[in-house]
Amino acid sequence: MSILARYRKPGGFLQLLKLIETSQPAKQEKLLDVVEKEDPRWAELIREKKLTSEMILSWDHSTQATIFEYMVARHCATLFKRMEEGKLVEFRDIFKLEKYKELHDLVEHMNDPLESEYIAACNHLLETVRYLDEEKKIILRFINPILDLEEAA
Repeated sequence: MSILARYRKPGGFLQLLKLIETSQPAKQEKLLDVVEKEDPRWAELIREKKLTSEMILSWDHSTQATIFEYMVARHCATLFKRMEEGKLVEFRDIFKLEKYKELHDLVEHMNDPLESEYIAACNHLLETVRYLDEEKKIILRFINPILDLEEAA
């Protein structure tokens, strides 16, 4: 039986995309290899439409702030702790004062995050972005037209 058979239903492409996005890099490649063997077009679409934390963290500050507002503070702090020194200060005028103070305190007092903590924060970031797009709080196709899923699958 085809692995892709379970995803060839309405919403299946997005479900598979989310699974691959939140998998570890080695597992991502294995999954993409399986998809490639069964349907090279889907594999290409997944590679094209797959979000990464690096991609999201390169978006404009206003969009990032919207995303961070919906995330668990500890995960936000973990991401900021891994960024270059002073990155959080760039958001001072964008975040609500309470959110900024909370994140600033967390970042100041936390140890360097473990790799597993960073991976969990990145996965939460990806899940939050997909949720916000589904809820129309952010519109991915306006951020980057390539990320539009309307034509996918």
